[in-house]
Amino acid sequence: MSRSKQKRLEEKRATILASAESVLIKHGKNATMGDIAKALDMDKSSLYYYYKGIPEILNAILDQEYYDFSVHINEIRKENKAHIDVLREIIRVILEFYHDNLEILLIILTRIFPLFIDPETREDSTAINSYMDSYREANVLMLEEIELGLAKEEFAVHFSPEMILQTLRGAVFGICAVWRKNKPHRDEIPGIVDQLLAMYT
Repeated sequence: MSRSKQKRLEEKRATILASAESVLIKHGKNATMGDIAKALDMDKSSLYYYYKGIPEILNAILDQEYYDFSVHINEIRKENKAHIDVLREIIRVILEFYHDNLEILLIILTRIFPLFIDPETREDSTAINSYMDSYREANVLMLEEIELGLAKEEFAVHFSPEMILQTLRGAVFGICAVWRKNKPHRDEIPGIVDQLLAMYT
């Protein structure tokens, strides 16, 4: 394939992905190739020339921004900080990723509610499965830090470790929901994390 033809192909694929993002956010699990083709004002058969189906489009969108939380979290845990401070850093990393990739989070959330309920459930998209695996691994690591922090009396509450984890995770998603309309500057995230953890310390 000539360089100019390859460039046109890549540009067309990028245009498709940009339009597909809004369709996937709007329609969630019900999004079809027909919906994406309609948004692009192109024939569905032409769309299949570029992408074989929704899972391939999801992979192409999400793989660009995929982030393995556990890699960064394990680095943070090696720094020999107090457990509450490790937890603070973990939440900051997660919020910064969501801040920078809010559209990606919205696509994921419109498709994966069953995946939160049943860890055995898998998606057709390998990228979404990778995200969920990373999400669950982050939960395991956060829970360990919470348990250790409770044992060392770094928390001022008497909730179970699971209760603290789930309320923190819920708060993170609540913050992201607010960000859809009014996203703060990225520099404000550490202060937001401090306010979140102030509920427990």
